[in-house]
Amino acid sequence: MSKSLTSIRQHPIIALAFRPAFLLGAFWAVISIVLWLFMLTKNWQPQHIMPMNIWHAHEMLFGFGAMIATGFLMTAGQNWTGIPGLSGKPLAFLCLTWLVARLGPFIADQALAWITLISAQILWWLGCILSFSRQIILSRNKRNAFFILLLSTMMVFNIFILLAAQHKEYQLANHLCQSMVLVFTLLIGSVGGRVIPFFTNTACNNKNGWLPPYFNILVLISTLMGTAGFILSGLTTMPFKPGWLMMLSGLLHLIRLYSWHHKLIWKMALLWSLHLAYLAMAIGLILLGISDLTNIIPFVDTLHIVAITAIAGMILSMMSRVSLGHTGRPLHLNSTMAISFVFIFLAGLVRMLAPQSSDPMLVIMLSGGLWVASFTLFIYFYFPILTKPRLDGRLG
Repeated sequence: MSKSLTSIRQHPIIALAFRPAFLLGAFWAVISIVLWLFMLTKNWQPQHIMPMNIWHAHEMLFGFGAMIATGFLMTAGQNWTGIPGLSGKPLAFLCLTWLVARLGPFIADQALAWITLISAQILWWLGCILSFSRQIILSRNKRNAFFILLLSTMMVFNIFILLAAQHKEYQLANHLCQSMVLVFTLLIGSVGGRVIPFFTNTACNNKNGWLPPYFNILVLISTLMGTAGFILSGLTTMPFKPGWLMMLSGLLHLIRLYSWHHKLIWKMALLWSLHLAYLAMAIGLILLGISDLTNIIPFVDTLHIVAITAIAGMILSMMSRVSLGHTGRPLHLNSTMAISFVFIFLAGLVRMLAPQSSDPMLVIMLSGGLWVASFTLFIYFYFPILTKPRLDGRLG
């Protein structure tokens, strides 16, 4: 075996799932949005297997969002269970399947493109879920078994979106993509509901959180019901509109967030970014509910507040924190990096307001530029961190 090959297999980048997941996800966040903006403005279609809006939604949800979410969960699983996470050659192979899925739609032959995309995407999901499930099952960690179900649900959505697009059922594929944004709110509500109060209380040396324990269950149930209601509304006739459930869920999330608040969070970017992302999710759910019940706010444009400001904002903040903590570095954010949080929060707001402007395409370009700048800053500051060994000499 060559020395260079051995060196690659022992490289820090494949020491633990968060490293390649965060970097690949961030790079794809930049590349895919640049491609999307060219598709919009130049009428350029480099892939021919699905409409460009379906491709865009799919890549944001699964190429970007799911990649980083699974990387986080597989890494957190090691902390939760004490069982080592995926690393080395198996992790490298898993990342390769993700890359093949990203390149699949650009294959000239449509039949081969679909086979490549669907098979690689399924293989990637199975690898992530089995790796995470192994940690949970072997440790009998019932508290986090919920995430196995959630990841499996995301995989099923991914498969059905691709199958719907393959059979030219574009309206169904689009509805499932929109539904998937709401599924992500379940992930944010579950993970954020744990880490935000914990991080806040630890950093502020305080014990906020005056809500009773059952309130967290109520929040989860309301979010689940709102998501399920919206999914069903696009598949069958409903006796009532799910907008009421989405508004209720958003209101409960607001109350929950208020219970965590502490005045000192505004002095720490790694905290206020988490709180603002969660706030955007709560307000976004309320606006989506209003949009579903009335014609005041366009639903698709409102969805970007949740997709960009909430989901991408939460992802960016968590990546920034986890990348420092899991490489043995102090939780001190570079002041310039904090600007990236501002950029991503503005990107969602600007995109939502695009239809109300005199030049919507220009505003969409501005939103895309803010997004690209935000993740470019992350790559600039965190590439050296994620590709070097831990400072404390530990594995991971």
